[in-house]
Amino acid sequence: MATKKYSLGIAFSGGGAKGAAHCGALQALKEYGIKPDVVSGTSVGALVAILYSSGISPKQMIETFQGLNFFKDIVAPSLPKGGLFDSRPLQTLIRNILPYSRLEELPIPTFIVASDMEHGVSKVFTKGEIAPRVVASCSIPVIFQPICINGVHYVDGGTFQNLPVSAIRQKCDKVIALNLNHLEAEKHKNNLISVAYRAFMMMMVSNVAADSAQADLFIDLDTYGCMAHDISRIEELFFRGYDSTVKALEENGYQRVMPKEVIHFPKKKRKKKVVDVRTLLSLRNVSFPS
Repeated sequence: MATKKYSLGIAFSGGGAKGAAHCGALQALKEYGIKPDVVSGTSVGALVAILYSSGISPKQMIETFQGLNFFKDIVAPSLPKGGLFDSRPLQTLIRNILPYSRLEELPIPTFIVASDMEHGVSKVFTKGEIAPRVVASCSIPVIFQPICINGVHYVDGGTFQNLPVSAIRQKCDKVIALNLNHLEAEKHKNNLISVAYRAFMMMMVSNVAADSAQADLFIDLDTYGCMAHDISRIEELFFRGYDSTVKALEENGYQRVMPKEVIHFPKKKRKKKVVDVRTLLSLRNVSFPS
């Protein structure tokens, strides 16, 4: 049998603000001496993957996210042409926090998954400018405008592949998959964002099964009761992701190589909104899910 290019790969699923649980999972993997040779990510999983590949620690990731304002630092209001929000602020944020600008510069090879709207296929990026490719991977249809890269429009990678194990499966001896999403019961809300988001969640959860079956170790992170757009619980999600991963590793025979690190996150003031986007959306009879 031919030797695979990489010994270990980690696949990070999408899931919005629940991605903070990925950071906790990475902290647990670090303490158990597990370091990937390659990573893949979809949506927020793509963001966590490039931060990790850039050498940013799990604790630093959370500290970066603390205090961010969704309606200022991540999105901007947009005329409803292709999407309700413009994600250019997120591109700017990524460029400002990363020490690298292109995927091929990253110390750990990183595979970013987005969905090609023109051809109706999943696209795996391994080269090119990081910021637009990560944002393309995060662009939930209807809610965010598609991202145009080299004349092709892309939306969230979760449309076809929310847990990108297959993006790296043939290149790795072993793959660990970290999953954020679980389809919980929810009362129907009759507004555009709620319907679009709920439909997209159903799509994402349904396509995870095929990829999870390809993983050598599938870790279902505890994000129950958390919403993908709620960035107020990221510290809690960090510790829930950590605990979920420690439990899975212990159950699968892994041994701790480092003592548990005591981590505290300083409380930061939330930034004030510059634009009251909820008011703008209410004029269009649109509201964010609570």
